[in-house]
Amino acid sequence: MAFEAVQGRNFEEFVRSYGNKAYQFAYRLCGNPEEAKEMAQEAFHRLLAHLDEHDPSKPFDAWFFRILRNVVFDETRRHERRRTVSLDVPVSGPFGEESYADLLPDQEEALLETLERRDAGAAVRRALDKLSPEHRSVLVLCDMEGRGYEEAAKVLDVPLGTIRSRINRARMAFRTVLSRMPEVKP
Repeated sequence: MAFEAVQGRNFEEFVRSYGNKAYQFAYRLCGNPEEAKEMAQEAFHRLLAHLDEHDPSKPFDAWFFRILRNVVFDETRRHERRRTVSLDVPVSGPFGEESYADLLPDQEEALLETLERRDAGAAVRRALDKLSPEHRSVLVLCDMEGRGYEEAAKVLDVPLGTIRSRINRARMAFRTVLSRMPEVKP
């Protein structure tokens, strides 16, 4: 249905069928709702631009999600290269050595209360962010979206055996990261 919908110029039907799945996949990988929308839109754009490159012997939806995964990884790498400054960096202030956080208005208590109210989903999101893109992808596909190993292998374009070993390593890495996070310890 997917490839025929796009080939038959019924792209709107394809977007309706896969739009929410694409958004959810992108959101689970990047953690930002606005960026996830933009990434899903970019994936649909690339799909149309490169439609002639699809190998008809492979599942169309797996090809689309591979495009989406690549869009997310490209944007993540681009974002990581942007220059950032930690609020904890010492700077010379009017009262001696301070950090940028010290120079901000006194809203620290409200910020700390907000951070303390975050639920387990936020801890999971942060733990996912600390994993490699390969581990994050396989966990999102198999454990969060409930896709089977074979489908994940098609989406990630790797052998089934690789998925099986990668999911085990990803789960162990995720447990390790999550156990080291102070907000999830008893």
